[in-house]
Amino acid sequence: MLSDDVQMQSSKISAKQKYGEIEENPIGLPQKYCKTIVNQLNEDIASSYILFLQLRKQHAIIKGPDWKHIHDTLGEYATYIGKQAEELSERLTVLGGLPISDPARFKDLAYIDFEGNDMLELRRMLENDLHSVQKVIDAFRGRIKNASENNDYGTEHMLKGTIFEYEEMADRLEHYLAMESLERNLTTR
Repeated sequence: MLSDDVQMQSSKISAKQKYGEIEENPIGLPQKYCKTIVNQLNEDIASSYILFLQLRKQHAIIKGPDWKHIHDTLGEYATYIGKQAEELSERLTVLGGLPISDPARFKDLAYIDFEGNDMLELRRMLENDLHSVQKVIDAFRGRIKNASENNDYGTEHMLKGTIFEYEEMADRLEHYLAMESLERNLTTR
């Protein structure tokens, strides 16, 4: 916790750029477009961090006969999503904006919901993950179209590579959900 003196000093310092402000970008894209895409990418960043935390939680608490493989997979997904959020943040700064960095605001900006701190049945957790990943894919499709229409080829290219990875996640999660052993009573056949 910061002391009162440190908190007061930091509040007296004037910000070079405030969150939500868009500076001129070095790649010549229109300010109006950059304001829109920066806001959208901040929604993606907030959603990514929520999904990251959800996957990390699940990775740590998962139990059951299929736990090891799914534990490893969820850890891989969380690591990828953390790196992807960093890439989104870096691209956002190229566009003249500042990335969301206040965890208390993630929930307000995100388009996905955190499943909570409780341990759910494995099947339910994976269904939540699949639903969240599908929402990210849908959002990225809109961002890709918007970037293409505004000649923002860097953002378009970055998101096309990212969306492919999310589609792979969705496919793998769907395969896990098709497995009969996930939290089902196998003796009642």
